[in-house]
Amino acid sequence: MKQSERASIMRVISDLIEADGIIDTREITFLETLRAKYSIKTEDEILATSMTFADSLNILLKADEKLKNDLIGDFNLVAMSDNFCAREEALLILALRCCLTINVEGASVISMDTSEIKFEGTQILYVESEYDNEINAQIREHYREICAEIRLAGFDFVYLPKIAEHYKSISEENLYQIADFLYPKVSHERLKVIISQLCNLSTESFCKDQLAAKLNVSEFGMISSSFMIKIGDSLVNDKVVSNFLVIEIENDILKTIRYILDLFAESYHNLRLNYLKEESGRFIFRGFYKQIFDILMLRKGVKSSVVIDTVREQIYFPEADVKLEKIHRREKALYALFLLESISGGINFNKPSNTKQLEKYESRMNSILKKYQVIYKKFGGAKEKAPNILDYATRAPMIALLKKQILNLGDILFHAEDYIIQRNAFGNYGVRISTNLMVCRKGLDDSLEPLTESKEWLAISAL
Repeated sequence: MKQSERASIMRVISDLIEADGIIDTREITFLETLRAKYSIKTEDEILATSMTFADSLNILLKADEKLKNDLIGDFNLVAMSDNFCAREEALLILALRCCLTINVEGASVISMDTSEIKFEGTQILYVESEYDNEINAQIREHYREICAEIRLAGFDFVYLPKIAEHYKSISEENLYQIADFLYPKVSHERLKVIISQLCNLSTESFCKDQLAAKLNVSEFGMISSSFMIKIGDSLVNDKVVSNFLVIEIENDILKTIRYILDLFAESYHNLRLNYLKEESGRFIFRGFYKQIFDILMLRKGVKSSVVIDTVREQIYFPEADVKLEKIHRREKALYALFLLESISGGINFNKPSNTKQLEKYESRMNSILKKYQVIYKKFGGAKEKAPNILDYATRAPMIALLKKQILNLGDILFHAEDYIIQRNAFGNYGVRISTNLMVCRKGLDDSLEPLTESKEWLAISAL
């Protein structure tokens, strides 16, 4: 047996023993038996502390059928070594059975670092990265029945569109007042963004933008319609890592959830009911409702728009609640220019050798400089004092400073490198973010509008 297999076995055993927060002497006695049976050494146990439950399970999945069946038998004995299978142990056994021996199609385990966000173990979340019409139609048709089945097993069913409907039932003004009370340090702009996100929650965007991008769990970027169940926590390299069983839904959602809950009931009989009562005007701030809020508020891996605000003479990222700092208006105007020009493909500064093309190039460059001067003035400068950005020696340090300041936000912005000015394969300089993330302040009020719809900025673009 390889060391990775021995360490994987130890990881699973450790999680089972520690699952309920109680270590019984009978569990330790049985552990000694398993150490001898699988020849687990001290170095294997040390390696196990750096492995996630998902990593361990993926290694054990490659074992032969006899070993997998032996392991399930021993894992069950670990759970029952104190003559009682706790709920936390039963969840781990459920995941192990689904993946190792029963071979439930589409079953897998995902481990994610949750040192910044705490996931409670009482929810079953519906996840998908692309909207599935048929499955979502089934959920809406059988929603109460699904909730009842899941609640009887001691869980709450979390279907994000229903949560969005609940938040929409609360007035925007009241939502803002509540959010402002809960997060007094967060800016007005960001609170408005968060409230909008809450009221427009969709499963697919939550999976891709929050779980995959913000929490850096790539599996959620491409995930089929599935149930996601938290099965426990592990301590991996001194970090709290949460483990989730993901069960893909084939065709019949009720059949799938009943099958999983029946398997769970073979190890654990639930004696409690979970019930979060939703009412109009009632803001729930616990369970998954709080987790959603906390995830949206987490300033990490944020996919943010960029706002050009010439009234306040700043460029900021509202969803991330940060702005470009330590730059002069010359850099702000340059960045705004590149955002504007990126809409039409960017700016190519390469001078052609052909005479006819040279005339067009010079006309284009004069137009670019004129646009820059207009934007520079909008940021509070004098047109005649605007630097000559056609000169590489002038332009390059400005682009470098912008790059430095944007990359300094790398811990907050999702793919910060997409926000910097860079050259593409065609030699055009521009900003890679989607045009729908390019925004400007509309007039003197606080409202925003897409750069592509702003008459003022489109007029500059047409110069």
